[in-house]
Amino acid sequence: MVHSAGKIGFVLGLAAVLLALPASGRADDALRFSTGMIDPWTNAAGTGFHQVLIHDALARLGKAAELEVNPASSRVIKLADDGIIDGLAGRVGGLEKDYPNLLAVPERMFVNDFVACTAPGGKPPAGWAAAAPFSVAYVIGWQIFEHNLPPVRELTTVKDSVQLLNLLKAGRVELILHERWQVLWLAREMNIPLVCAEPPLARVPMFIYLNRRHAGMAPALGDVLRRMKSDGSYEAIARRVFGGLGASVTEVK
Repeated sequence: MVHSAGKIGFVLGLAAVLLALPASGRADDALRFSTGMIDPWTNAAGTGFHQVLIHDALARLGKAAELEVNPASSRVIKLADDGIIDGLAGRVGGLEKDYPNLLAVPERMFVNDFVACTAPGGKPPAGWAAAAPFSVAYVIGWQIFEHNLPPVRELTTVKDSVQLLNLLKAGRVELILHERWQVLWLAREMNIPLVCAEPPLARVPMFIYLNRRHAGMAPALGDVLRRMKSDGSYEAIARRVFGGLGASVTEVK
């Protein structure tokens, strides 16, 4: 079903919205995690990738979990470092350098793909340097693009992903840059055909973090993630969430 731009804008503007995790529901002793990633990584039904994976992984340790979405990245990281929340989901490695009370689970949660996309018939570039001849757009503040994109023929920055896709639809840019699964989900909701390059421009490992008061749980949670990857349950979650969006689920783990 195609949603209106207003409804999509509301979804993209969610801040600190508590999202239900499946099956066990909320519990007073549930571990509280936060993420900044939206559909299809999280959703109001509790069936997003982050939600299902966090729930299933913690359940294997006999723990309940709840997950909230909050785009205020720096504030949320500080909340986890201060122990006000128990942990973070879907964050880049190395946060412990600046936040000493955070501990990364020693197995990556997933790999985030950052891609170049065109309208059908276009030929997206195979690497950063190959983007130079294009008119390019991305969402302002995405540092991976700010730091890695070379000078291009024309560059436009926009405030959100809806604007980005509308620029491409209107033919005002030839190439847009984004995270793979969020842009494919949104393009489907907006009924905008999209072609994303393979391989992606960048692949960034993302991790679960725990406040250090849960340090004893980190190795066990890492073991759980590895077992889920080896027994097929991790891949099953990825295919269920992302399988209808693209031609393949490319090495999410």
